[in-house]
Amino acid sequence: MTHLLFTLMFSVNLLSGNAGINQINNSEIATCFVKSEIVPADSLLLDIQSKIYNAFIKARMSQKNDALIGLSNQLENLYKAKNQNLILYWRSYLQYYLSIDYLIKADNKSAENEINKGIELMESVEKKNSEDYALLAMLQSFSIQFNSSRAMFISVDVKKNVDSAISLDSTNLRAWYVSASNDFHTPELYGGGKKAEKYLQKAISLPAQEIINSYLPSWGKEESYEMLIKLYIQKENWDMAKKYFQEGATAFPESYVINQLASKLVGK
Repeated sequence: MTHLLFTLMFSVNLLSGNAGINQINNSEIATCFVKSEIVPADSLLLDIQSKIYNAFIKARMSQKNDALIGLSNQLENLYKAKNQNLILYWRSYLQYYLSIDYLIKADNKSAENEINKGIELMESVEKKNSEDYALLAMLQSFSIQFNSSRAMFISVDVKKNVDSAISLDSTNLRAWYVSASNDFHTPELYGGGKKAEKYLQKAISLPAQEIINSYLPSWGKEESYEMLIKLYIQKENWDMAKKYFQEGATAFPESYVINQLASKLVGK
């Protein structure tokens, strides 16, 4: 999937010693998640990640977010009927895109309100799994730009939630991506920029999904390649930047955010 939003946005799990036990637990968690959430789900959730992204693209092209709001209303009605955590996840993920849409329009107040709604939805999930914690951490990290006076406090919450995500499932690439993103965007003065490379390397080494299912999230790998390339460009480590550009462009040949970095590598 082509994630133009990340360019727009930023312009403006490690295994423990007892790996066998961890693998069993992760498998059981994933299987339980699928059995409890996917089987009874409505067809609205089929390929829902793409539906949300396509609604966002439609909003950008038409300058009207009717498609996003309409899909949000459908998910809200589905949640009222079925009361499943997975539906809350996608409602919250959609709020992230609504927030970005308003941010691009320079409507910061609406952008803040929408991201806060997403955070509230994820915080309301009583028994969070690794995916829930990873998404919550991403939303909280995104919200920092609207709450600069509380940045340090929010960053603590982001780290706590991303650590929970990795603890619950060390093979969740989204948890590693969010952890890397938080470090990448934390000023060096406040301890940032020390772990992003390691975390991004971990993220791209993992599968997008342990269980292939279009009801479940698969975002994060394309974004991890983009950020890793940017990190090496910043360090002027051109060999590594070109290496991961080639890998990323091969894995995601239609990716705008990866391909637009090509111009920075010409002649290097």
